[in-house]
Amino acid sequence: MPGPLIFVSRSRVKTGKREQYAAHLRDATEIIDSEEPRMIGFNTYLSDDGSDTSTVQIHPDEESLDTHLKIFFEGLAERVFQTLDSYEIDIYGTPSQAALQSVTGLPGVTVRVLPVHLGGFLRPQPL
Repeated sequence: MPGPLIFVSRSRVKTGKREQYAAHLRDATEIIDSEEPRMIGFNTYLSDDGSDTSTVQIHPDEESLDTHLKIFFEGLAERVFQTLDSYEIDIYGTPSQAALQSVTGLPGVTVRVLPVHLGGFLRPQPL
């Protein structure tokens, strides 16, 4: 049985842009929450010194990731790239060719895909 599609991006926060990035992330999270009801999880983490950030997305399937990337590139990417230098994307599961093409075209970003889900589970947890 295929597992979820997990997308992890890693970026460096541009010097002096931490607060601007944090404000954009709050706005982006609201948009993603309201416009992407199928996304299972969307969480962003910041290093202690505020220089690196990672976002972890959990999608039920490739269609959900495609929807996210469409929303990202059409409305969110410009503000993100004003504040971040992305350098790595890991995709766990098999993305669509369209999704793969959209992220492999990002300058300076290494993309790694691990398509084979060997096992595991997701368990909903109360927050």
